[in-house]
Amino acid sequence: MSQKEHNKSRLNPYKPSTIRADAQRDYEHYKATGEWSKKDPVVVKRTLRLLLITVVIFLVLGIILLLQAIGG
Repeated sequence: MSQKEHNKSRLNPYKPSTIRADAQRDYEHYKATGEWSKKDPVVVKRTLRLLLITVVIFLVLGIILLLQAIGG
C-alpha cells in the first residue's frame, strides 16, 4: 500500500459521507431496538481526555487573561 493510499484510508472515517452513514446506521439501530449502539471504550476514553485537556487549556488561558487585566 502506498503512502497516499494509506493516508486516504486513515482519513476515510472522517469523510462527511462516512459520518452521515454511521449516524444513519446508529439511528436505524436506535429505532429498531430503542437503545443506542455502544461505542468503543478506547474511543470514548480518548475523546473525554481530549475534551478535558481542551477545557483545562481554556481555563488556564482565561485565568492568565484575568490576571493580566487585573494587574494592568
